[in-house]
Amino acid sequence: MAQFLRDLIDLHGITLRQLQEAVPYGKSTISDNLSGKVPPKAFVDAVVKAVVTEPRKRALDLERAHRLWQAADKPPSAAPQSPASPGGALAVIEKTNDRLAVMTDRTLELQQERLGAHQLTLLLLRLVARLQEDLDALTAAPAAAQEQIDTLTEQLRIARQELELARQARQEAELLAGRAQAQTTTLQEELAQLRTAMPPTDINVAVSVHNAPLPPELQEEYFLADVDRALRTAEGFLKEGVQRRERIADDLPEPQGTGQRSQLQVWQDIALLTGRGLGGLLMMGGAMLDYALTTSFGRTYSGFGSGLVLIGVMLLVDPWDLYFDYWPILRAKVRREKGEYRWSVNLNSMYSRLFRVAWGSASAGAAVLSVATVFWWTPWLLLLTVPATLFLWLKTIRSDSIPLVNVMLQLTKQVARLFPGTPLAKAFEIEPSPGTASSSASASER
Repeated sequence: MAQFLRDLIDLHGITLRQLQEAVPYGKSTISDNLSGKVPPKAFVDAVVKAVVTEPRKRALDLERAHRLWQAADKPPSAAPQSPASPGGALAVIEKTNDRLAVMTDRTLELQQERLGAHQLTLLLLRLVARLQEDLDALTAAPAAAQEQIDTLTEQLRIARQELELARQARQEAELLAGRAQAQTTTLQEELAQLRTAMPPTDINVAVSVHNAPLPPELQEEYFLADVDRALRTAEGFLKEGVQRRERIADDLPEPQGTGQRSQLQVWQDIALLTGRGLGGLLMMGGAMLDYALTTSFGRTYSGFGSGLVLIGVMLLVDPWDLYFDYWPILRAKVRREKGEYRWSVNLNSMYSRLFRVAWGSASAGAAVLSVATVFWWTPWLLLLTVPATLFLWLKTIRSDSIPLVNVMLQLTKQVARLFPGTPLAKAFEIEPSPGTASSSASASER
């Protein structure tokens, strides 16, 4: 019985200090009862009720705790165990079922956290839109008070900030919910395998429960009735969500082992390099085909390889990375969330892609020279053009041109200094000097 109570406490992540605050017993009494001393039945009830929060699971644990307490309080006479007795395997099933029940609770909490964050995101989007409309209308009014404009401007700033935090909270909750659901599925499969090797028992498998309704603070009518109250509600919900996710994340295992993650990364790298290699081959093949047809049949047949070249260029720019970078914005568009969506441009990534296409073009040019050698020059020149083509093709696949990209970034920064106040200058965090404030404003308009 003491072991059952200790396992129950450990599974739910309750410390001795937290348990002491939840039950009407002192620290020494709790330690004695958990070390093997037969406690009063009221102590067992208090511990189970303080540790287990889900009603269905609490009823099952109370029933089992009562059976163990009766056996500990009035132990039966020793009797030989039948060979078919499940023994330790039954304890393994019970412990696995307890772990499954705890993970079910965690999954439910994360589902509620995700739904709450999604509802808060939608409400904040409506609040931001309404505040923006009020601010535009107040600014256009000729007799508008500056104090009201400042108040609305500050409320709009805070609402946008809370909106970004709500989106991040929703994404984190989705990731944690996926991890919890995966662990729940693993425990369910493990429990099913254990039960198939055992005779029928009266152990009830932990089941999922229905989602609880959203709190009244996140109901639309209540939330949008008062702006200041809505912002306080959003701030409080997000702070509680951070603490809740941190607490649950500590109980969840990592999504995959280090070896599995590295293996997945290897497959991703292989797929990426394969796409780049195929793109380089298509560029070389298209250029060689165009040159061979033009040389053999005239310019009338030129252009057949241009399609292959364009496909190769598309593969070399790695469109998959762009898709994953802009997936959050695309997802918000699909969900019809109205708000501000900022499409940012990563100069480092853009220059890296441009240089990769340049290496691919160079390899295509070297391949064309190899074909020209067959038509016009001595075949001995292939000893130079073929290795050069192979080298440039490998450079297209493997090289990210980091030194060249850094040089281009420095040159772009120098150009940005000529136009202070523009988006390009802000990207490099170049602040306009006081003497150039007016000129930067005109440059920004241009």
